[in-house]
This record gives sequence, C-alpha cells and structure tokens, in this order.
Amino acid sequence: MEIRSSTLIRLRDALLASGGRKSAVTSSAYRTLVKRGLLSEDENDAVARVASPAESMFLVIAADEKVTDTELMALRGAIRGLTGDVLNDDLVHLLMEKYARSLLEEGLDQRLQAISETLDETEALNTFALAAAVALADGQVVAEENTVIAKMRRAFGLSEAQVQVILTELQQDG
Repeated sequence: MEIRSSTLIRLRDALLASGGRKSAVTSSAYRTLVKRGLLSEDENDAVARVASPAESMFLVIAADEKVTDTELMALRGAIRGLTGDVLNDDLVHLLMEKYARSLLEEGLDQRLQAISETLDETEALNTFALAAAVALADGQVVAEENTVIAKMRRAFGLSEAQVQVILTELQQDG
C-alpha cells in the first residue's frame, strides 16, 4: 500500500515541528502520579481521548523494533495536537511504555482489534491517517511498518477505497 502523498508528508512535517519542542515542565514524579491515579482531570481526559490514536501510531513506529527519535518527535507532536498540549513529554513517554507492554503481552493483532473496537468510522480514518504520517517520520516506510499499516486498515474495517478517499480529501484540503 502506497501511503506516501504530499498531504501525508506535510502532516508528518507539522507533527515533527510540534513534537520537536520540549515540554515546559518535566518531572520524574509523573510516574508516581500515574501509578497512584493522581493526574489532573484535564490530563486524565486527554489520556482517554488520545489513547486509540496514540497507541495506533506507536504500533506503526514499533513495527521494525527501532523507534527513532524522529518517530518519537512525530508521535509527540500528534499527541500534543490531539490534546491541546495538555500532556507533557513525561506523560507521553509513560504512555509509550504502556503501549509497549501491551504489545508484548497481547500481540499486534489483539491490540489492533482492541483499538478498532473504540473507533467509529471517522475516527478510524483519522487514526489511520495519523499512523501513516508517523510512519513517514524518518523519511521511509520499511516493510514491517507497511505490514502494520495494512493490518491496521483491515482491523479498522477500512477499504482501500475509503483510505484513498480520505487521502484525496486531505490532499484537496492541503
């Protein structure tokens, strides 16, 4: 599946620009706050809102078992955009650790199925587009990433035609 388009490349560039900024506040205390369920209401809402797209993007960048700094920057940029900068870098890192554990314990197919059950059709298309953009973060989509993207499309119940429609719409909007 060819996911490279000028729209996805612009989206990738925007995610990289946003993700390249460092959070204003970082603290090792976030690990304790998360474990004890002491995040603010805004942070908890943001984590819940971003969970499915963030994990989907993580699954793509983890596909080749080499998560690069560039891929993490794009993922961080996407999460910042989806949450209005509510989640800082430390919380994003903790989310990535959680997603890595879930992937290891449950496997790719089970995680994709679980994610798909949380998305309506529009959310599935948007999540797919973000995952495709993050896959391009390092300038290439390796075979393993492409395999995850294809599995994601099927797990999300998206046809090739739907994917092409959303990419065409994004292209026209850009």
